[in-house]
Amino acid sequence: MMSLEGKVALVTGARSGLGAATVEALARAGATVIACGRKAGDCNATVETVTKSGGRAFDLALDVADIPGIPARIEAALAPAGGIDILVNNAATIAPMATLGELDAVSFDHAMTVNISGPAALTSALWSHFSAKGGRVINVVSGASNQPLLGWAAYCASKAALLMLTRSIELEGAGLGIRGFAFAPGLVDTGMQANIRAARINEVSNIPRENLAPPERPARIIAWLASGAGDDLAGQYVDIRQEGLAERAGL
Repeated sequence: MMSLEGKVALVTGARSGLGAATVEALARAGATVIACGRKAGDCNATVETVTKSGGRAFDLALDVADIPGIPARIEAALAPAGGIDILVNNAATIAPMATLGELDAVSFDHAMTVNISGPAALTSALWSHFSAKGGRVINVVSGASNQPLLGWAAYCASKAALLMLTRSIELEGAGLGIRGFAFAPGLVDTGMQANIRAARINEVSNIPRENLAPPERPARIIAWLASGAGDDLAGQYVDIRQEGLAERAGL
């Protein structure tokens, strides 16, 4: 993996699961990482893990659903960090899991806010900072970006939109040195997967926990993409299971 020494990264949804593992992977590569959760202190455990191993990270309250509040939270992030090089849009919700005939419209709207409007607002707020020296935006998508699943209308629609946002980032940003990646981490052992198993709404609920990958594996690929080593994949749908990817990332 190329070094991320001197780089600053911001990771949303970093309290646990893939987000926390991504903070740790980026820090191990040398980046200073802003670990974001909805409330102040949400990511203290993640930060402590990083700092105990000699890395650099700090906690930041950033609720991706609070669209009007995002510019102020970005200013709060940039003040101690001094700049930004990498954005990982990881925060997401699987709710509501319901068939269309039973879907709550307000919950659907909230899912779209968390899963696509928040990432778009963060990307926009950081754009001028990226454009000064380039940067990389890694959006965590899903196989649901391309494939509808029963009871997952909100999740599938929002992840499909996030994939298209990634392509827009690449279209508008490549000339400025801003590269966008849509990374599908596969089936990962996270709290979201626990909620999916509990819902019993489609075939994904039946996948045994022992068949899920540890979050550290996709986190290492996110760090690899952030390093620039995979820039030929910018603007594309990048699935952890695609041939040769794990080997390229050093897994």
